[in-house]
Amino acid sequence: MITAPTPEMLWESSDPDAELRRRFGFDSAAAAVGWTADLIAGEYGIEVRAVDRVVISAQNLMVWVTTPDQPLMIKVCRLAVAHDWLTSRAALVDWLADRGQPVARPLVSVGGHRQLLRDDKSVGIQPVLSGNLLDATDHDQVRAAGHTLAALHEDLAAWPDASWLENVGPVAGGRGKPWVLPDGRDETVPRELLDRLDRRITELPELPDRQPVHTDFRGANLLWQGTEISGVLDFEEARLDPAVVDLAHTVCLLGTWYHNWQPISPQAQQLLIDTYTDRRPLTDAEQAWLPPLIAWGMLGFGWHVSRH
Repeated sequence: MITAPTPEMLWESSDPDAELRRRFGFDSAAAAVGWTADLIAGEYGIEVRAVDRVVISAQNLMVWVTTPDQPLMIKVCRLAVAHDWLTSRAALVDWLADRGQPVARPLVSVGGHRQLLRDDKSVGIQPVLSGNLLDATDHDQVRAAGHTLAALHEDLAAWPDASWLENVGPVAGGRGKPWVLPDGRDETVPRELLDRLDRRITELPELPDRQPVHTDFRGANLLWQGTEISGVLDFEEARLDPAVVDLAHTVCLLGTWYHNWQPISPQAQQLLIDTYTDRRPLTDAEQAWLPPLIAWGMLGFGWHVSRH
């Protein structure tokens, strides 16, 4: 009999047992584990020998398991309406794996599916990659992040099925203009600074063309092992956006994990940009847009940064 570990919340402070029932309909961790093990055995022909972790993050239930061949992570989204959205992004990750990117290639079920819809839940399975979460205080890791993001953008721009990401679905929704602050945030920012940034936006050229981008390239989704980034995780919010928007977002959020978010140092920010542009030089339009996009991003998270 498989022993169910105590469920955890990844970043929320809610009671995990209560949320397991409310969000996913499982009366206990044992029920969730049993359902997961049965699904893996029936749909993938894989035996679960042990369950290592049961973790809830927003709409997702993540279950880490030990199997005879390799450790796996099963990600269960409680939103059936998100299934097509997740299926297209699983296809993207599979393609990136063929290109040699350090991603967790989705397992394919016996029926040939990368994403399954079962009991009104969308389920994907991926191998557990080796490594620790990226430490953005280590400049070697920041350099590697810049290079990795540039290489990822180059490959993403070549994905032949980019139109699959046109759908704006229930997982992340539409983000709108990248320089619009969240509700209420503009009340905490000096008016003079907002006016200055507004004027700068009006002077900029058109935003560069959109392409597939990761959207959440940050410490919590990057693994480091030895001397390199060993894993880029969580493509669930991948969408079409200018690459410079994704770069600016990464400059703001590279150092964030799950709690106590803070920006990386100005030195690390510049190092990230420099190593990115060593691999993928910015166009004139991208160079013009990057500083104000970073400034708006920092302000959006409540970080007053006058240097941009």
